[in-house]
Amino acid sequence: MRNLKRPEETAQKALFDTESCGWWHTQLDPGVFRRLDEGMEGMMRRSILRLLPAEELGRNFHVIFGRPSKELYAVCGLMLLAEFKDWTVDATAEAWCLNAGVQYALNLPRDRQSLCPRTVDNYRRMLRESDAAQEIFETVTAGIIRELGIEIKKQRLDSTHVLSDMAKFGRLKLLAVTLKRFLTQLKRHHSNEHAALPGELRERYTAAESRLFGGGTKRAQPYEESIQQVAQDMGELIARFGENDAITERSSYAALVRAFNEHCEVTFEEPIEIKSKAEDDNGQSSQVMQNPSDPGAGYSGHKGAGYQAQFAQAYDHGEDAPGIITACLPQNAGESDSAAVEQIHQQQERMGTTPQSMLADGAYGSQDNVEASAARGVTLISPAAGRTKITADPHRLTSPLDLRRVEQETETWKKTYRARSGIEGLNSGMKRSTGMRRLRVRGTQAVGMSIYLKTTGWNVLTAAKINKSRARKARKAAEVLQSGSRLSRADKKLRFRSSRSKNSAQLIRKYPA
Repeated sequence: MRNLKRPEETAQKALFDTESCGWWHTQLDPGVFRRLDEGMEGMMRRSILRLLPAEELGRNFHVIFGRPSKELYAVCGLMLLAEFKDWTVDATAEAWCLNAGVQYALNLPRDRQSLCPRTVDNYRRMLRESDAAQEIFETVTAGIIRELGIEIKKQRLDSTHVLSDMAKFGRLKLLAVTLKRFLTQLKRHHSNEHAALPGELRERYTAAESRLFGGGTKRAQPYEESIQQVAQDMGELIARFGENDAITERSSYAALVRAFNEHCEVTFEEPIEIKSKAEDDNGQSSQVMQNPSDPGAGYSGHKGAGYQAQFAQAYDHGEDAPGIITACLPQNAGESDSAAVEQIHQQQERMGTTPQSMLADGAYGSQDNVEASAARGVTLISPAAGRTKITADPHRLTSPLDLRRVEQETETWKKTYRARSGIEGLNSGMKRSTGMRRLRVRGTQAVGMSIYLKTTGWNVLTAAKINKSRARKARKAAEVLQSGSRLSRADKKLRFRSSRSKNSAQLIRKYPA
């Protein structure tokens, strides 16, 4: 049965005001409760829960029949917190049952909470299959920026490498493991077909993945001999089962065919030829399969195998907090940074977070991207590749690229562009505080959900810091006014900003820290 209660409705219909009379007020020290209320947990409870797609998750449950689900707004909030804090499934279930801060954030009662790890895993699967993570990021981020009136005119763009929970393989190991996994699935689901294979072939791949072809032992087979053998075995298996629809529909067979086509080439002469460089159907080595357990991962010659996340971040916003992330785009590591600019613009237009100017490194700064950004009203500030010979009269230059190259040598341009390096701190901070350096999941869909939710959690925490800082400054200014003292320059600036920012002032009055 679907258990779906909007957070504001729960507060309005409650017999008692749980926020002022509940366990947190009566059992926690006032200072501890204030930190809880001013932090990420308070922001989640007051403003974020109602923005989460609980209705989408609720489509997996009948309105009336069946055992009641957990309250679905709280479940969505739990998934968000779990990804941001990089919890395991067991730690997530424990937090729901025992962590008072999490229960406060999710608007749950303190008593008799129960949630098992298997249920957590089921809810994560439902959320992943609904593709709601991107909606969560876009809706929550746009709501935060709108409600707090955060300045986003100036932004910077960069990507950071992300590892999924997959092993890194060399070419021989990749081909051997792909074949071994196909045989494992064949034995499990088509035992008769597996038993009919030659005994020598089956025996070659019975060892553990780390011991295939004698790996990790003193009697390892020569590399050239081993890779030629596995290529020959792959070709025979593909030809043997190519007409069996029940087998060819399996993902392990598709991975076998893909790996063979990317690394091997069938010729009129024996044996099968090994390509000097692995390539996919489009001739790209960056998109070849890196691990059969994570076929969506790509390869970057600069950063290695895995995925990447494109981030756009506001800067120079006048707040005592990190800049809000205004765009997030998960990709495999083989994708070009230059091609991401258009997708970032499209996402920002949906969210209403389009900036006036965007700083980016040279990988994004093609002339096409600069002109396309300008057509959207965005000034893309990025170094232009190449060099220009400065003539006696620089004003005679007509090429847009030449004009950009001349401009980027000026002190004004260099001073503006200097702020781009600040996004490296965001990349480092995200990896240290959210576990984004190496995720607990693999697969394109799971990796995308993890990146979106971690980024959303970062923005919620940033919003809490901004709100706390504004409330503290507002109280300080009010105390100065009540005492009759003269306002300092900083207090006058705060008072002016509060009068200009209607949303910010309303938020401080509505949710005093």
